[in-house]
Amino acid sequence: MAHEWQTKISRVLEGKVIIHGYSHEQLIGDKSYAEGVFLTLRGELPTPAEARMLDAMLNSLLDHGFVAASVLAARYAASGNPQLVPGTAAGLLTAGSNTISPQHSAEFLDRAVKMMKDEKLSLEETAKRVVAAIRAEKRRIPGLGHPTHKGDDFRAVKLRKIAQECGLVGDKVKMFEAIHAEFVRVTGRQGLCINVDGMLGALMSEMGFRPMQMAAVALLAVLPGIMAHVIEEIEEGKPLRIVRDEDCDYTGKPERPVA
Repeated sequence: MAHEWQTKISRVLEGKVIIHGYSHEQLIGDKSYAEGVFLTLRGELPTPAEARMLDAMLNSLLDHGFVAASVLAARYAASGNPQLVPGTAAGLLTAGSNTISPQHSAEFLDRAVKMMKDEKLSLEETAKRVVAAIRAEKRRIPGLGHPTHKGDDFRAVKLRKIAQECGLVGDKVKMFEAIHAEFVRVTGRQGLCINVDGMLGALMSEMGFRPMQMAAVALLAVLPGIMAHVIEEIEEGKPLRIVRDEDCDYTGKPERPVA
């Protein structure tokens, strides 16, 4: 009879922990943090190429200053409650469809590649159909555009370069680039780049990560920056930050008497 609690991830014994069959003690110092993350999430140790790629991914979202919603949320929370854990949690809670979201791009690309293969279309034909459908439905393409980086997102460019060197550029990346090129062609929006979230989604999809595993990697990647900002806010920032009246607009009804 199976016990109520079951896991394939780890087993804790007297003086020993086993993670997916490997001794935790042997992993410490002999394997990199990226390799440990890959093993814990995926169940197997990565190849050298996968380890290098994941290491680059974990470095790709270290910090993006006040442009990042996660940083602003974390610092506001820390200004009201000056503790590391609540502030960090507040920053992580911003992760969703608009930021820290490689899984959305991956799912979008999975559907596009499936359509290409099922209907035996070329890359260019698929991109035209996808872009036409997106525009007709007035939806945004996940993973495109950035408020600061217009021509290129340097993080996405660097990840693409490393993926090429590691032999990890496949249908998902090529599909994304074709969709991006088609969208720019029909809209004329030359400053719309493939952003880092989009490239992360494409590459992790190529590597076999599942959507929630992709989100987990992205959250691990932003953690150092969020925590650094929370610490700085607690040690050097202003207690109880507010939005000043001169920095916002009131769009409600004018003052009126209570009947």
